Amino acid sequence: MPQGTVTFLFTDIEGSTDLARRLGADFASLRAEHRRLLREAFSAHDGHEIDTAGDGFFVVFERAGDAIGAALAAQRAVAGLKEPLHVRMGPHTAEPHLSDDGYVGVGVHRAARVCAAGHGGQILLSAATAGILEDLDLEGVGLRDLGEHRLKDLVRPQRVFQLDADGLRSEFPPLKTLGGANVLGTLLRTDLAGWTALVRVIGDEAALTPTSRYHAIIRRAAEAHGGRAVELTGDHAIAFFERPRDAVRAALAAREAIRRDPWVTDEHRCALKCGIHSARIVSVQPGQLGSAAAYVIRLCDTAEPWQILVSYATEALLEGEAPEFTLEDLGERTLTGRDRPDRVFGVPV
Repeated sequence: MPQGTVTFLFTDIEGSTDLARRLGADFASLRAEHRRLLREAFSAHDGHEIDTAGDGFFVVFERAGDAIGAALAAQRAVAGLKEPLHVRMGPHTAEPHLSDDGYVGVGVHRAARVCAAGHGGQILLSAATAGILEDLDLEGVGLRDLGEHRLKDLVRPQRVFQLDADGLRSEFPPLKTLGGANVLGTLLRTDLAGWTALVRVIGDEAALTPTSRYHAIIRRAAEAHGGRAVELTGDHAIAFFERPRDAVRAALAAREAIRRDPWVTDEHRCALKCGIHSARIVSVQPGQLGSAAAYVIRLCDTAEPWQILVSYATEALLEGEAPEFTLEDLGERTLTGRDRPDRVFGVPV
């Protein structure tokens, strides 16, 4: 077996019990075909099979790139089965101990927990493996940062990434974790003033192009400043940042990009509105941002066209941190949907 730094890969069939109940005796042949396909993928990428407990595999690779290649090949292989079979996979790179009884160490458990957090068809990576993959620059393969999550039996939150690849499913439900990392973070919410009127003029089909360009602008602005887009729906977007000043920088960059980019004609140009709010966030997953998202949406809805509104919580964290921009105290305002006024700040236009 490989020694030193290795990459573990765990796999498991999602919903195997229900599948066995529905298929009866035919499930045995389907599982056998699944094992054959996965073993071919592992062998082609120099994998060493350790165990086949239940409906899954435990395999080790000397190189992280081989583990990624095997996982991609295996997912594409099972996707071609006549009967749908959904397999979750989780690679993790570690330096375990190799004893007479096999591999020992937290790395083994971490790999298993990363796999267990996913859904059928999904490939989840630990931060260690994702860092190696970034340097490989594989064509048609990308990483999606899913944030930090608490995994069973692991003391500290783990940063988890999703492997996106051409031809494979990329959208999945929230991870099956212990509720996220409950981290202090900052949300940036953006909206386009005048979007409804624009769509009414150009039509839904023609609106697809500016929608895609708008989403790309928000995603690039967030990623360029250390954040990531969490929700992109129509003319609405929410991005997450660990540092509040990065959220403000991203909002400024997005505002400038919307002003410059001829993504719609000048006659129908839309103005960007932004809201920024810092709070404890339980889970950085679409639809699971909690009360922090509700507040930043109200803040954004209250903003005027081209205005960036900042909550009092974010301003307190920013105090003395970001000399390249200033905040204007706008006093108390009653936000959309709120009964009492809140103190808000603005970034000068």
